[in-house]
Amino acid sequence: MGPNHMFDYFRWQGVPTYPLTQSDKPRTAVFWDAENVSEITGADVVENFNTWLENDYDINAKFAFADWSGPYREVANALNRIGFDFIHVPDDLKDSTDYQMAAYMIDWLLRSPETSSYVIVSGDAGFALIMRALQKQGKKVTVVSNPVVTRPEYMIYADRYEDIDRFKPKALRIDPLKDEKGKKLTPDELKEVAVLRLLETIARLEGENRPTYDKYVKVMLSRYNPDISFGRPGSYNWEEAITESLFDGLIVHEGQGVTAQLKLTKKGAEMSEGRSASVESALEKLGEIVETMYEKGQHTGMESVVHEVRKAKIDYVDFGFQKFGDFSRAAEGRNIIRIETKESSTPIIKPVYSEERARIWYETNLENYFGKGARIPQSRFVQRTIQFLYQYDAGFSKLESYLSDEKTQKSYDAILENSGVSFIPPYEKVLLTLLLGLGIDCQEALEIVNRELAPLGYELKCPE
Repeated sequence: MGPNHMFDYFRWQGVPTYPLTQSDKPRTAVFWDAENVSEITGADVVENFNTWLENDYDINAKFAFADWSGPYREVANALNRIGFDFIHVPDDLKDSTDYQMAAYMIDWLLRSPETSSYVIVSGDAGFALIMRALQKQGKKVTVVSNPVVTRPEYMIYADRYEDIDRFKPKALRIDPLKDEKGKKLTPDELKEVAVLRLLETIARLEGENRPTYDKYVKVMLSRYNPDISFGRPGSYNWEEAITESLFDGLIVHEGQGVTAQLKLTKKGAEMSEGRSASVESALEKLGEIVETMYEKGQHTGMESVVHEVRKAKIDYVDFGFQKFGDFSRAAEGRNIIRIETKESSTPIIKPVYSEERARIWYETNLENYFGKGARIPQSRFVQRTIQFLYQYDAGFSKLESYLSDEKTQKSYDAILENSGVSFIPPYEKVLLTLLLGLGIDCQEALEIVNRELAPLGYELKCPE
């Protein structure tokens, strides 16, 4: 069975047979929830992920799950390059992909008892129960996800946890801009920055009412501060940062075992207070600048963005970031911005749209663009709206321009009239309008939109 084979959603088509190899590496099955972890469209990311798999595991199955008719085609293309088998799960019900992936994992456990290790690529907390069930059967479980949107307990009970961000190429550790001098920190300066970032991370997690388990804090510290490279040659050691902070009375340990937490002392809280809030405020301001530029259609290359950042008097060096690349990567680690790189070109910075941001947009524009009887789409369709905006490199301002454009709306109305339909739900209207506005051929546009409308029994037709 080749990587392009699509499993039937309703019945098991048979488990593919993979050749056995003599290896000290654990025999492993990989299960990827592509609707949860989708930030891997760059070829280097999946290649680095595959190299990691081959170095550490003896892989005997790789499955990826999604509604592949939705906005996940680029993810499918990326995973296809490294030999994943695809399971198509129509998005008829909430969490249908999660249920189907969990069913396949249990089926694999029964059919392949020699598999001793499982890699789950998903941050969905629902897989915590499956993980614990596998562990009770003596299986080791590695979880790979975006930790910002992953439940802490799911992460800390995994036998191994990896941030999907670690597979991004080194090129994303962005070089200094032309007028920047990438200063190399002395050991004492590095220690000071590492300890301060540790305190800031704990303060941030506590401020968001999230637990501060040792393992979780370590992952989030690295995510928030990609310029602090614990464990790499010449870097400051994680244990040293903890020991230093404990010795100086900045933090204390509370609890035992894997659920032991790091807590700020009064001294540590005072040291991080103010500075932590200032760093977060500066990063949020960067996100606002990027979104404003992007929505206006301005170029958002790194040098263009840093110009606006300096105009806004944001001095990232004062916050311990030696270059703008480190500052922007810290914002990306917090899901404030996205950074896209291509060979021989300046990195491009783009906004991140949260589900709340998209929902507010629907609420604000519901009656104006969709009529009085329209309803705000369910959560999964709000999320799919965001994914389609990313896929077609569009923002909400561009979408609004198409929804207001007379020519685009005339084409939209002609399609509905020819189809004998007077109304389609807001999410599907957004998608069709976006595709028409971008100049995509009617037949191609409807092929995409009709897949979304199929569960509702609609089928749109292009005018003669």
